[in-house]
Amino acid sequence: MSTTAPLPLLSNSLRGLGLDAGTLFFALNYEFTKIESKGLLKRFKKSKDAIDIDLACVLYDNHCTISDIVWFKQLRDKAESVKHQGDSLNGKDRGEQAMYQAPLDQEQIRLSLDKIPAHITHIAMIANSYHSHPFSKVEKGEIHLSDDEGNRCFEVNLKQLPRDCTTLWVAHLRREVDDWHLTLQNLPLPAEDIENAAQEVAHELARALPIPQDI
Repeated sequence: MSTTAPLPLLSNSLRGLGLDAGTLFFALNYEFTKIESKGLLKRFKKSKDAIDIDLACVLYDNHCTISDIVWFKQLRDKAESVKHQGDSLNGKDRGEQAMYQAPLDQEQIRLSLDKIPAHITHIAMIANSYHSHPFSKVEKGEIHLSDDEGNRCFEVNLKQLPRDCTTLWVAHLRREVDDWHLTLQNLPLPAEDIENAAQEVAHELARALPIPQDI
């Protein structure tokens, strides 16, 4: 049975959330939404007339340094522990089985947590609107995280995000001794692309690290 935690309160270990900590699926599902271009924008490519949302998982070491980014430009990390299942350009180009409320998600990133290298201590889950169309412009859509038994721990409704949000730090996984701790961030970022968003998250993670105590 699917479980959904209240968005503002979600911060717990995967076991505490009732999830199978072996495999997680960070996924996106939204309805094809055409954007009407005005003026000179009509000269742009047709692909820019539809909302294109991308997902990414960014892997960081203990110093909050970026080790890998898994996204449409790099479909897996070096250890092949995080795998992007393929890019959708507009929410309908992957067929009827991968459209809104269909059996498959348009985009999905599979995280095999038991295969993630030991030096990786943080994983950021990020969403970005490729053409900078606000997420809230979609007709309908959501971002969610589930385990391989279909249990969901959160769903982010794209329509409920701030009106100008085009890049979102969705969630954060932090390695613990024998589990991972999940926090739903739901934090808009000023970055216009995934690479810059990854750097902004690195800065935020570093700020949150404990301050070393003098001996």
